[in-house]
Amino acid sequence: MRGARSYVIEISADPPTNTSWQHKTVSTKSRATIEGLTSGTKYWFRVAAVGANGQSGWSDPATKIAP
Repeated sequence: MRGARSYVIEISADPPTNTSWQHKTVSTKSRATIEGLTSGTKYWFRVAAVGANGQSGWSDPATKIAP
C-alpha cells in the first residue's frame, strides 16, 4: 500500500471467526515469512497497512495450505 510504514499480519486456522484471528507479525516489507505453521493445515491470512494516519482496515482474507 502506498505510504505504508509497516504491515500487521494475522492468521487463523480454517475456518476463521471474529475471535480466532491471531496477531502473527509486523513487517516493514511487503513480504513476510510466517514460521511455525503445521504442514498440511489450511490457514487464513489478513493484512493491514500502518502509515502516518494509523492502521488501515483489514484486507480480504487469503488462504494457503502450509507446505
